[in-house]
Amino acid sequence: MSELSRRGLLAGACGAALTVDCGRSHAEEVVRVGFMTNLTHAPAIAGLTSGRFARALGARVESRSFRTGPRVVEALVGDAIDVGVAGPAPILYTHARHGAGTLRVLAGCASGGASFVVSTASGIVGPGDLRGKAVATPQIGTTQDIALRKYLRAHGYKAAERGGDVTVHALDAATILEQMRRGTLDGAWLPEPWATRIAQDTGALRLVDERDLWRKRAFPTALLVARGDFVRRRAVTAFALADALATEVDRALSLPSETRAAVREELGRLFGRPLPVALIDEAWRWIDFMRDPLPDALETIADDAWALGLAPQMSCRTLFG
Repeated sequence: MSELSRRGLLAGACGAALTVDCGRSHAEEVVRVGFMTNLTHAPAIAGLTSGRFARALGARVESRSFRTGPRVVEALVGDAIDVGVAGPAPILYTHARHGAGTLRVLAGCASGGASFVVSTASGIVGPGDLRGKAVATPQIGTTQDIALRKYLRAHGYKAAERGGDVTVHALDAATILEQMRRGTLDGAWLPEPWATRIAQDTGALRLVDERDLWRKRAFPTALLVARGDFVRRRAVTAFALADALATEVDRALSLPSETRAAVREELGRLFGRPLPVALIDEAWRWIDFMRDPLPDALETIADDAWALGLAPQMSCRTLFG
């Protein structure tokens, strides 16, 4: 969201209702924040677990983890959380379905951090080898699902469910890992740290670093998004959280080992087992943390979803102000 839009919303909100937090402390109130258990969400995870978000907001912060982006956005729409970090695709689908004002994108968190990894036993060494293969994404409607289907279309393929010759499965990341170990799945388009874990655990080839498919190698994979009504009622809190996330992005860039350590510990706790340092260090190389929500690239993803028949045509402008 632009600074001009931010100031306009703050001015309007602070003149509208007594329930708006026009600079008052909200220590007695709760801000509910959701995030995904992906390394692309590292700045948000570090800000939450360290308590720095709570201190920046002057409020109690409750966090909730999710395995996929659609679940984060469903929780937002269902009023289970106030603010979340999610990939662009589920934000766009909800924006198209529910209309302007339902969601607001507040800030960027990460670009990149998604790859197409393929089994060496599959015989896939380039896009010309995909015919008749079985590949997967974490869930239908994720950002990686759009990316995979766009890649297939660009190389003359269609998914089997649409009469094509590449089978596309929707499987959770742990199942993808197990099936690639067994040789029953040929490849998958995944976020970090899963793409790196599969490469390390199974010897899979990283066929595509998705950054290479984008202008300036930049596209949003993690965005800070809030319910529109939360931003309207509690504008100062919403923008304070956006600023706190920006600070965490800067910290991830200037003190990467500190952020990696905090996120490794939290993801290990959530997954129920420690994550190898080598996994986190390698996966980190494939992610670019940034404040910029990359609205032009978001518009491209919206156009891709429409062209693939996954969403109606839409404009993203109202997501930002």
